[in-house]
Amino acid sequence: MALWGVLSNLFSEVWRFAFPSKDDETEVRKRPRNRKPLGEKEEGRINTLSDEELRSRSTILKPTDKPSLALGVASVDYQTKLNRKNHHTHEFEKAGNILRRGQVFVIRVTFDREVKSEHDVIILQFTYGSRPQESKGTVIRIPLNLKPSTKSSDVTGTWFAEVQSIAKNVVECGIKSASDSSIGSYQFYVETNLVDNKESLKRFKEKEPCIILFNAWAKEDTVYMEKEEERAEYVLNETGRIWTRKSYSGRPWNFGQFDDPVLDVALQLLSDGGLSDVACTSPISVIRCISSLCNSYDNNGVLEGRWTSEYPDDCTVPWKWTGSVPIVKEYHTNGNKPVRYGQCWVFSGLTTTICRCLGIPTRSVTNFDSANDTDSSMTIDFHWDEEGEPIEDMNDSVWNFHVWNESWLRRLDLPEGYDGWQAHDATPQEASEGLMRCGPAPLKAIKEGHVYLCYDISFKYAEVNGDRVQWVVKRDGTMEVSQIYHHAVGSFISTKEVGSSYREDVTHLYKYPEGSDEERRVAHFVNRYSTRRKQNIYNLDTPKELEFTITSPEETLIGDDLEIKVAVKSMTEQSRTVSLTLTLVNAYYTGVSGSRVKTQTFKETIGNKDEKVVKMQVKGKDYHPRMNPEGRFQLFISGKNLETGRLQSKQITFVLKKPELVIQAPKTIAVNEDTEATIIFKNTTQLVLTHAEIAVEASGLLTPKTIVISNPIKPGDEVKETVILHPRRRYWWGRDIIATFTSKQIVDIEASVEGIKIVKSMDVEDSDDD
Repeated sequence: MALWGVLSNLFSEVWRFAFPSKDDETEVRKRPRNRKPLGEKEEGRINTLSDEELRSRSTILKPTDKPSLALGVASVDYQTKLNRKNHHTHEFEKAGNILRRGQVFVIRVTFDREVKSEHDVIILQFTYGSRPQESKGTVIRIPLNLKPSTKSSDVTGTWFAEVQSIAKNVVECGIKSASDSSIGSYQFYVETNLVDNKESLKRFKEKEPCIILFNAWAKEDTVYMEKEEERAEYVLNETGRIWTRKSYSGRPWNFGQFDDPVLDVALQLLSDGGLSDVACTSPISVIRCISSLCNSYDNNGVLEGRWTSEYPDDCTVPWKWTGSVPIVKEYHTNGNKPVRYGQCWVFSGLTTTICRCLGIPTRSVTNFDSANDTDSSMTIDFHWDEEGEPIEDMNDSVWNFHVWNESWLRRLDLPEGYDGWQAHDATPQEASEGLMRCGPAPLKAIKEGHVYLCYDISFKYAEVNGDRVQWVVKRDGTMEVSQIYHHAVGSFISTKEVGSSYREDVTHLYKYPEGSDEERRVAHFVNRYSTRRKQNIYNLDTPKELEFTITSPEETLIGDDLEIKVAVKSMTEQSRTVSLTLTLVNAYYTGVSGSRVKTQTFKETIGNKDEKVVKMQVKGKDYHPRMNPEGRFQLFISGKNLETGRLQSKQITFVLKKPELVIQAPKTIAVNEDTEATIIFKNTTQLVLTHAEIAVEASGLLTPKTIVISNPIKPGDEVKETVILHPRRRYWWGRDIIATFTSKQIVDIEASVEGIKIVKSMDVEDSDDD
């Protein structure tokens, strides 16, 4: 019974925290959802006055319209269309007043009588947060100087107002918020009084709040970008590319940062993350919050990750997503319940959406051969037995690719020199200050190995520039270093080029050229901060005796027979007899090995500077039952010198070729007219494809939908599906259509059509007027 009592009390406390009653409000107040109270009662530790009670006691927040000769407010016109266009927020589907900080916006107030500058007093007031207080900077009061073209400010001198015109009872003024204003929703008040009668005060509260976002157009803002084309790309562009394979054209993705309900969810995440009002002024704090809450590892964040071969029926598999908006909508509709499932490119696409929505210039970036350093050694360890067999269970993981984010901002928290692109990552890998988040880490600090700075620079350094250490595990369990590969991690680092769909290589922003003196200098400097610094493994490195060149079957269609060629070249003057072992395994893109497909051993004598080629044949019927739907494999190669016992090894990953998906759509379509687009898939493999689906998304043209193919798709079969495009309005950017094909046997096939122009009418020549 004692145990039952403890469990009952625990359940009761959890229930009260999740669903506080009116009486519990002072006890719970407003905690982040991942933080628990320090004790049963909080009196004596914090002020337990609830937000609601504090606001009810604050006179300055109470509207009043008592009879007096002071001006009464008849209406407030936010000039929404003008302000949103000037503030680059007119693309938001959400109605209302959406502004950017540090930039003038115009309001027009109509009073109930003529304004007399010599007698009337007008104060504009903005309040922010759940507990507005002037002493905390969350009540902003700006007395208007009623002489036109004369500026006035709040007590901090950071918010400004200027009367632009007074026409009898109508006052039009421009207001400029502080360049470091908190991001979020503000309530607007107009307070009036008489110069010679302070008791005549009236206070009008506007029902509709305004939302203030970061401003990449304002020089004083920490997210300011100088070039207009970069602001257009990294804040305004609603579509993009994410690289999941080494090619010049990446995976299409619809960010849709202006779609509903993205802004509402983004602001809710900041509240759920427990950010203080001050923290909401900083893009650094906001990014760390978003990095944590885009995944659900520590709390009820937006997206749950999963990396398995099997998935439940009632979920969306990661490679089926074509954009972020359906994820956000599902999260919002289901009461902030995490959406299932995502992997790294999905987390990155979602993070780009949320950050761009809030006004932070952000892009998705892919690192190929991306290491996962779990012990802060800043090296990546792989293990082999003395016979050349890989010991997969002991290895660190090197993801075939990993996608994270970069955001552009000034680092006021660090010494000079670390402004610019900052890497951050929402994919749950390793905890940062107790939560699954990563960054923002300045690219300059990663490149120079300044791993002692914040945030998570050592982890990002290892991902792009850690050395891969090959260990031989002896029969008695001891280990020795057989080889250190300095160029095995971090390559082809890719992001979308500004103004095009092609790839921009940003590897040089993360690391010096491989093998250069600068790159080796940084590696040895970083080793001083490594958990392995006492071992000094670089003294154990030995010259390379063998060099492996692999011809992988990447152009082989999935399901067909494979031929793998490995050329083995002697790097010394001596002849040697070598035992070569080739092991092919099914693999995940995270570098984790699955089931083995085939192992084959060759014995070759290699002469002075000679080269031998060995071939391994693999039948389609042998590997396909063991293949995961990605069509991804890992090949381990080891060469053992039979005279000395010295072992050298290498591993590569490859993905087999897949059938194509094609979208046929016109280049120009008209507003409010139905237009057909056709999606075509032809099964060019020898496999029967079952449980097939086509997901299609086109922001502003159609609601995201999934087309289920009920019948199996046999070899040679062609599937054609038609969707209807219906633009709701004209758009500043051209519209993109994105589609993916998935089946039980093959996944991750995508296609897109870019830059569809939306015109007013197909019969009338279009203009640039909105």
